[in-house]
Amino acid sequence: MACRCLWLAIIGAILAILLVPQEAKANAFCQADQPTLDFGSALTARGTINWTCTNFDPTPVAFTLCAAIGTPSYPGTPQQPKMIGSSPIFLDFNVYVDSAGNELWDSSTLLTANVAIAANGRTSGTFTYYGRIPPGQAAPPGSYSAFFYNTLIGILTTGTSICQRNAPDFSGIDVTLSVRATLIEACTLGTIGDIDFGELAGFRDQIDAAGSVQLVCPPNRGWTLSFDGGRHAAGTERRMQDADGNLVPYRLYRDAARTDTFAIDGSVTGAGTGAAQTVPVYGPVEIGALPPVGQYSDFVVVTLGF
Repeated sequence: MACRCLWLAIIGAILAILLVPQEAKANAFCQADQPTLDFGSALTARGTINWTCTNFDPTPVAFTLCAAIGTPSYPGTPQQPKMIGSSPIFLDFNVYVDSAGNELWDSSTLLTANVAIAANGRTSGTFTYYGRIPPGQAAPPGSYSAFFYNTLIGILTTGTSICQRNAPDFSGIDVTLSVRATLIEACTLGTIGDIDFGELAGFRDQIDAAGSVQLVCPPNRGWTLSFDGGRHAAGTERRMQDADGNLVPYRLYRDAARTDTFAIDGSVTGAGTGAAQTVPVYGPVEIGALPPVGQYSDFVVVTLGF
């Protein structure tokens, strides 16, 4: 009787071992690199998330892969992420899903890709995003950085707008998106407003028009804006030319009263404020005789020194 009980106990132990469930494994698993948005010394940047998905199932699978931006590091908020410098000084920036900077990549917007994987296969792809630093911020030169923690690479389930890391037969991953920028003592040219004299329908001694040059420099950074003679200058005179080679002289001035001339290679100086500054340019055409009918133009090179 004792031997019979021992045999039953051994059988029970074997059954117990055989009945222990194995750990469940997702049929599709996606992983990604740790992405970076590196502005360098520019105000715009482009970044990517490189992902790879593997199908462990003997049948093909298809799903929508999604990327949800994570929580921004201090002192940033979902509404306004910020990089932090060593002072500490903060630098605002934004991340977009489009290169034109029209649609923010935020908690309400996902990056998505339709993924199809063959049986026991693997596929890879890339999510692309874009960064912009608004100009005119009073941040000193130096290195700045930020992070988006728990940026999610997951699956967009049917009928929802929620990016999920884990779902039936799917497993995703969290990554940290790093952001960095280096501000240098640099100035940049912005919008240049052309001087358009319009149409001359009859004889007039002078036609007035105005344009402008926009620039951005760090606070208190000295700058110099100079204007060359254009393509058709002769001596000290700038001239416009038509397709037949006819010429019309014109001048450039610093002031609306047109008393302070921008000579050829003449310049104007100033100091940066950290915000956009506009330098007006005034240009009369002085006509001694009515020129032949035609379209006259010239191109003046504007040089920003700092």
